[in-house]
Amino acid sequence: MIDTNNILRRLEEEGAELMRVVGERIPVFADVLESDEEVLVLIDLPGCEKHSLDLTYDEGVGVGDEGGVLKVEARRAKPLEEGFKYVAEARSDFVRGKVPIPAEVDYTESEATYENGLLRVRLPKRSTSEIDLN
Repeated sequence: MIDTNNILRRLEEEGAELMRVVGERIPVFADVLESDEEVLVLIDLPGCEKHSLDLTYDEGVGVGDEGGVLKVEARRAKPLEEGFKYVAEARSDFVRGKVPIPAEVDYTESEATYENGLLRVRLPKRSTSEIDLN
């Protein structure tokens, strides 16, 4: 016979330990793609509400001498079904993470969309112009 009480207790203990380790926030999972003109960041945020998304960009703290860091915070919707109560809870209400950006970008011209749990952030690269010497 399976001891479900023991299994649930262990899940609760391990979930509590995981939450302690990550500071009650789950990190983001992101893909960073780069072209000649822009950097595209794709971040999985399943269950997050669009109005709870908060994006910031810190310049000059990225990969090597260039780039910066895109910071994302979001809150998940976790409706509780009527008549139910939590026995174990492993999904955090909050998601927070930092994504290193490998190039200098013009974040003031960035665009972001959020649809079906996927956040897409387009960051155009800074243009550099050469100076002609006479």
